[in-house]
Amino acid sequence: MYLREKRIRILKVKNVILVVFGLFFVAVSVGVMVSLISFYHDDLETVLKARATPDCVKATILGVIFLLIAGISRRLIGEANIYSSYFEGDLSGYIKYSDLAEVTGKSTGMVKLQLHLFRRIYMKGYELEMVEQTEQVVLNSKKCMCECRHCGASIEKRIYFTGVCPYCGSSDLFAKVLSDSRFYSIRNEMSEGIKNPEFYSLKNIKVKKNLFKLYLCLGASALAIGVLICLENLAAYNNKEYLKEVLLSGKSHYSSYELIKAEIMDSIIWGAVLALAFVPVIINRGKKIKYIFVADDCSQYFSQCKTPFVNAENLPVAKNESNRKTGLKLVRGALRQHYLSNCTFEKHDGVLKVALAKKIVKDECPSCGGPIVGAVDEQYQCRYCGTVIMGVVHKK
Repeated sequence: MYLREKRIRILKVKNVILVVFGLFFVAVSVGVMVSLISFYHDDLETVLKARATPDCVKATILGVIFLLIAGISRRLIGEANIYSSYFEGDLSGYIKYSDLAEVTGKSTGMVKLQLHLFRRIYMKGYELEMVEQTEQVVLNSKKCMCECRHCGASIEKRIYFTGVCPYCGSSDLFAKVLSDSRFYSIRNEMSEGIKNPEFYSLKNIKVKKNLFKLYLCLGASALAIGVLICLENLAAYNNKEYLKEVLLSGKSHYSSYELIKAEIMDSIIWGAVLALAFVPVIINRGKKIKYIFVADDCSQYFSQCKTPFVNAENLPVAKNESNRKTGLKLVRGALRQHYLSNCTFEKHDGVLKVALAKKIVKDECPSCGGPIVGAVDEQYQCRYCGTVIMGVVHKK
């Protein structure tokens, strides 16, 4: 609804191409430079004057630039998806930057900057205008109504966000929305998540948790091996007795100390490369293990909830006021990594909430499920079941 989907598909293909070329350039150029430095470590001037050196430097820089562009683009597309999802769940048509900042965990200035940028590249269907002397996000002209599926009562949007019908006490509430000649409904699937933590989490999350622990141990082991290789060869590099023994043993093909030391230096460099390569892997896995544990705790909590809106301060990781900010940051990370699903942060009546089991169904009749084709207005009648899509409409 709010994404430039065709453009985003093209940009995703571009990112894949950039990653492939970036990895190729960096891997080849770094490999060549390591070999040169290893062989001519006692004569760096030769390395600097080698014909391959400037080409390797250029290829490395170009590869890094490609990887950065692809990484930043992927991150921004993910952010655009988060904003679009929030906009579709909004029923007022006006959104404050401060609300978006609290939902996303960003500063108000960053939210404003991103929305100005995204409106030109990734997103559509909204304007940034002054409302009551404050710049806000103004969505496409929108009409909506909220109903209780259990008793059929029309309810106010404010009550809808409490998740409980004031007439019958049911939580089976849904909203019907018209926006820019498009219809969609927002309903909940709470029954799917009750006593079913996997509905809110990655499938087989416990298996994933154990695998991440294994990956972390393997990464730490590889790092330790790389460090040991460096230390062992550094000790041998300046050990004259060892060098003499290797040279006179008659078991090696070396004819001078320089060749032996060159071989040792090569091992030192590759050991250092191995160790450094696994440092970001270990850090990344450590973060993901935290997100997995948070997702597991939250999914267990959500499966016990009876209403589709839960105050964020009641989450297991946010109950302690001293670490609430860190806990919410971890929950956002779990959502970004898709370890948590069927739940989103939203801001309603000044309170940060988690919306559970929300499902947005586009261009489909809420009564019979038949497809809705063509322009839609409040008087649109389903061609299959004859139901008037909106009925009573409250304009914003």
